[in-house]
Amino acid sequence: MLVVSVLARKGGTGKSTAVRCLAVEALKAGRRVVVIDADPQPTCFRWGQRRAAAGIPVPLVVVPAPGGLAAQIEGFRAQGVDLILVDTPPTATPAVNAALDSSTGALVVTRPNPEDLESVQESLRVASAQKRRTGVILWQSPPDKRVRAVALAREALVAMGADVCPTAVSASISYPYAYAEGLTPQEREPEGRARAELAEVWGWLQRSGIMAIGPYDGGASKVPDQDAGTQADGTAKRVRAKTSSRKELVA
Repeated sequence: MLVVSVLARKGGTGKSTAVRCLAVEALKAGRRVVVIDADPQPTCFRWGQRRAAAGIPVPLVVVPAPGGLAAQIEGFRAQGVDLILVDTPPTATPAVNAALDSSTGALVVTRPNPEDLESVQESLRVASAQKRRTGVILWQSPPDKRVRAVALAREALVAMGADVCPTAVSASISYPYAYAEGLTPQEREPEGRARAELAEVWGWLQRSGIMAIGPYDGGASKVPDQDAGTQADGTAKRVRAKTSSRKELVA
């Protein structure tokens, strides 16, 4: 099982959006995936509730359990989960260190602007100190890839020693609209630009080893129980997946 902590020291980078989109890419690839939403603004958890209410097959989304992140992760490991994505807080807190302690890799999400790039170095340092394989994704990039900002940002990240995804994810109004519907852009607009970009990011994560999951074993329909997770108010809640007719989710 892989556990990837998704990091951003600065708010508003698109970190939680990236978590949701990559979780759906894993789901589309036939993987059993869980999102642990450790961000104080639990947008991933609310998104997961919308999906469950709409009968869309999850990635199961939970908040950190009272017993601690490590025990929660081990509970999902026992259920045969393939991938856990941890949406970490956007500040340097013990929660980030706890997530990295239990992770096999890390992913830093940043916008291609100087303010955001300044905060990336610390995220890379923390992940490197724990010897976690780490990648960086440029998010909310100008749609016109000829814009110099993306090239300059990539150069700055490479100078930091970062492993940078070759695909920069473009800013698009599709992301907030998809969130409001409990979807992601590649589900809402299966022929859109976002789907192509996110598929390229997912492919890079496989090749880089950060999210390299082994051959599909045919068990994607086994959605994990939420015994290891809790709601934001600390009470236990079981979420059952329902069948969806959305072809893009079962393709």
